[in-house]
Amino acid sequence: METATARAPRPRATPAAARSAGLRRGLEILGLFSVARPALGVSEVARELGVHKSRVHRALTTLEDMGYVRREPATRRYALGFKALEIGALAGRLANTMGWARPQLRALAARFSASVSIRLVDESDLLVIDTIESLDDPELHLPVGARVPLNYGAGGAVRAAFMSDREVLALARTHGLPRYTAKSLVTPQAFLAAVLRARKAGRAVSDGETVRGSFSVAAPIVNGAGALVAVLVGSRRREGYRAAQIQAFARAVAEAAGEISREGAQSGRIAGPSRAKAPTASTPAGTKKPGKATGVPAAKGPDRRRPGARPANASSPDAKAPSTRGSRGHARAG
Repeated sequence: METATARAPRPRATPAAARSAGLRRGLEILGLFSVARPALGVSEVARELGVHKSRVHRALTTLEDMGYVRREPATRRYALGFKALEIGALAGRLANTMGWARPQLRALAARFSASVSIRLVDESDLLVIDTIESLDDPELHLPVGARVPLNYGAGGAVRAAFMSDREVLALARTHGLPRYTAKSLVTPQAFLAAVLRARKAGRAVSDGETVRGSFSVAAPIVNGAGALVAVLVGSRRREGYRAAQIQAFARAVAEAAGEISREGAQSGRIAGPSRAKAPTASTPAGTKKPGKATGVPAAKGPDRRRPGARPANASSPDAKAPSTRGSRGHARAG
């Protein structure tokens, strides 16, 4: 089973005088746990954080006292505790600001026998806030709270389509493009080409690039100003699906994303600016004005967009579960 590599959220800049070193260390320790590393020892944590084992031991003891970690008797290694589960579950419920869109997710999942999720924009990553899972293929399940890196399937291409070409290339070179299958896009140029295709089409298709034998399709959910807020993603097994059927699925996802964007803008459920920057260059076929069907803004060349600008008019018609850790994390995805 393939694993996805995801970056943890970048820390917000805070004046040094306002910081708590002890609290920061505790949170950094919690950020090291992942599906790939469910238990950690003191020495391992000390190496990761570059601090003395005595300080790590004190921090872990405090976290254990508070219920955020627990020590496994057989190995004396530490795992996440029930308080972490409680806080994580609460955060997941509160973070899902788009629960009202569940009918569209259910309809797509039933129509195409697929897993369908909404992934919220968080910096350069996507965070799964709601999902309907296909009962046919647990391997493709992507749980709520999973952080999906930039190059992971069709959703990442749509996310990157709202960045400048320079930003996409810089992120790819800084954080790398992991290989999940033989078809993965592992060079900045190959990934940028996929991003450009997503801009032009107003949606993205990823065929076997993250999970062997599967594909994913994705389309943007935007606010009233045309800025990217979230990405709607559907994934399923490739077996028995022809190219025309994949494109039909992609169109259906784009139409549903447009409906969600339109309903959210009209009702005020999707409001305000997003951190994602909406390019200003000409929009592709497959994109419409906010309030109508939406799509991905296109750029005619590198860096011809300014942050936060409104996209021009046009018309519109992944997938395992990542988690986070300190600077890099590993997890399964669906």
